[in-house]
Amino acid sequence: MVFSLFKKNKKPQQMLNRVEFCMTNLSLGAADAYDVLVERADIEIEESGCTSHCEICEQGLFAIVNGELITAADATALVQAIDEEMKQNPLY
Repeated sequence: MVFSLFKKNKKPQQMLNRVEFCMTNLSLGAADAYDVLVERADIEIEESGCTSHCEICEQGLFAIVNGELITAADATALVQAIDEEMKQNPLY
């Protein structure tokens, strides 16, 4: 095992909220919400081939925010619901 004699000055990294989208749901309309959220610095976005929420995917738009499933009727409502989830359950 090798130890460094010099301390590395690393700045602490800010924890980012994680938003996961299903690729199929993106094609069904969630892409508009994705386009809004991808510009934000406080969110880490992940696209999954399938999140195994097929019954929800068929009914409307959804995303998984920090492990919590968020649903909405349209992209604007989805962005608002994601923001509300992050306010109510912050990472810190």
